[in-house]
Amino acid sequence: MLKYVMSAMLVFPFTHLGAQQHTGAAAPAIIGSWRLVSYEDQGPGGVMAYPYSRTPAGLLVYDATGHMAIQIMKQPPPDVTSDDWDKFTVSERVALYDGYVAYFGRYEVDAPRGDVIHLPEADLSRLYIGRREVRHFVLDGDNLVLSEQWTQSGKQWSGVRRFVRLK
Repeated sequence: MLKYVMSAMLVFPFTHLGAQQHTGAAAPAIIGSWRLVSYEDQGPGGVMAYPYSRTPAGLLVYDATGHMAIQIMKQPPPDVTSDDWDKFTVSERVALYDGYVAYFGRYEVDAPRGDVIHLPEADLSRLYIGRREVRHFVLDGDNLVLSEQWTQSGKQWSGVRRFVRLK
C-alpha cells in the first residue's frame, strides 16, 4: 500500500497537465521565466539578421500547467511623435508592429528529441495560431537556447534565441 501511495505521489503532480507531453528530466527544468539575451536569424548565403536589434527585450514563460507566453520587442523601440495612440501615424504603427512579437498558448516537451513545441492560441500577427511551432532546445543550467528552421519566400532560414533564467 505504501509503495502505491508513494508512486501516486510521484505521478500526481504531472496529472494536471492534461494532454501535455512532458517527458524526461528536461520538461520540469524549462519551467520558469526566461529573459531574452539575443535573437539572431541566419538567411540565405549566411547573411545574419537581428530583427529586434542586437539587444532585444523579451520574456518567455513556461508554467507547470503546460502554458507558455512570449513577448519580444526591438530595443530601443521605434520613436513616435505623440503619447496618444490615436495620433500615431500609419508608418509609426507599422514600425511598432514590426518591432514586436507576442503569442501565448500551450506547450509540449519532447525531451528525447530535445524539442519544445509551442501551440499558440493567440498571436499578435495571427500567423502562429493553430500551428505546432517546434523549437529545438539546449538547456545548460540557467541558460536556454531555442533554435528553429523555416522557409520564408522560398528561402531557408535558421534562428537562434538565447535566454537566461530569471530568479
